[in-house]
Amino acid sequence: METSVSFLSSQYSFEKTIRLINESKASYIHVDVMDGLFVNNVTPFNRNMLDILKRSKKPKEVHLMTLHLKEFIDVFLCIEPEYMIYEFEATTNHENLIKYIKNKNCKVGMAIGPITDIALIEPYLKKIDMVLVMAVIPGYGGQKFLIETLDRIAYLQKIREEKRLDFLIQVDGGINDKTYAYLKDLSLDRVVVGSYVCKSANFDKQIEKLKV
Repeated sequence: METSVSFLSSQYSFEKTIRLINESKASYIHVDVMDGLFVNNVTPFNRNMLDILKRSKKPKEVHLMTLHLKEFIDVFLCIEPEYMIYEFEATTNHENLIKYIKNKNCKVGMAIGPITDIALIEPYLKKIDMVLVMAVIPGYGGQKFLIETLDRIAYLQKIREEKRLDFLIQVDGGINDKTYAYLKDLSLDRVVVGSYVCKSANFDKQIEKLKV
């Protein structure tokens, strides 16, 4: 199972956090983007931060918790992400947005909040590359992992197997060594970890605990 590290809840400076992620065994850098509209929080990015992310040697995935999705997609293309992930609840025009992202040479991820019926994304599973299952309410770090997430993962795994689809399944929210125990035997492809890694003295030690 791969790990994608979100840097928002870090005890270090932005530049040092990105350096430590790059030096770690993390698989991806997870770039959370919040606009204060879709969620209450705002992530303050500037040109220097974007340049640092662009130069990062780790592959990146951008997670847009925003409205005005195309505008944010265009801005964050400059860091050359492999995946562009948007929130299902942020638009009703999924076909258009999926095509827009693919035309930018990015893989498409669709995130879905914990109170949204997971079955609503089924019509799009053939067209996207990843489903990001939110195990917390989007927008705030440090929330507890919602145990109902396991049923949602099982649903996606069943659909993927029965229809022979190849989208990845990723989980984000409340991941640590204790909650990972619920996930380690599932056919998950990737987990997003934040404060569990970035508030530690040793990133690799924390990442390794998620592989036990």
